[in-house]
Amino acid sequence: MIRIAIVEDDTVIRDLIRDFLRGQDEFESVSCFGSVEDFLRSEEAPFQVVLLDIELPGMSGLEGAFKIKQETPDTDILMLTVYDDKDRIFRALQGGASGYLLKSTSLPKLKTAILEMLQGGAPMSPVIAKKVITYFSGLPVSPDKTNLQQLTAREKEVSLLLIEGNTYKQVAYHLHISTDTVRQHIKNIYRKLQINSRVQLIREFRN
Repeated sequence: MIRIAIVEDDTVIRDLIRDFLRGQDEFESVSCFGSVEDFLRSEEAPFQVVLLDIELPGMSGLEGAFKIKQETPDTDILMLTVYDDKDRIFRALQGGASGYLLKSTSLPKLKTAILEMLQGGAPMSPVIAKKVITYFSGLPVSPDKTNLQQLTAREKEVSLLLIEGNTYKQVAYHLHISTDTVRQHIKNIYRKLQINSRVQLIREFRN
C-alpha cells in the first residue's frame, strides 16, 4: 500500500487533498505537514510519495525537493503549485521531483498522476509538459559522451527510453525485462552519473 505525505501550508487546500486521497483504496495513509522542516522532523515511516508545494514558510519546496531526495532517494516527489515559470519548473525537476502539477489540477487527475508516477512516469500539467518539451526539443542525443562511457550498453538503452518519456513498465516491455530490473538499472545509472532525476539524465545526454 502507498503512504503519502502532503507538504502544504494552506490548510484549506491541504485538507481538501487529504480527505480525497484518504478515501481512495490504493492509499494506505495520508499525512500532512505545514513545512519542509516539519516533514523532515517527522518520525513517521518513509513515504512513497510526497506532494510538495513551492512557496512554503521556512525552506522552499525547491530546496525541500533536493533535501528530501538526499535523505530518502526512493521517495517520489510530485510538485503541486501555482507557479508555471520555467525557472521554478526546472529547479524542481533538477532537485529530484518526478512530476509537476498545477493546483488547478482536479483531484481525480491528481490521483491518476500519483499512480502514474509510481509506475515510473513523470506526470505534468499540459502547460508544464509543453514548456519542458519545447526546452529540450531539437537537441541531439549524444550517448557516447565521455562522462557517459561508464554506463553499460543496457544502461544506455534504459536511459534513452526514459528520455523518450517511457514509464518503468514500458521500458521493461521494450527490453523484455522486469520492472524490478528496470528500477535496479536506474539506481545504477543515477549512482554512476551522480544525479537523482529524469531531467538531470536528459541534461547528461543532451548538453
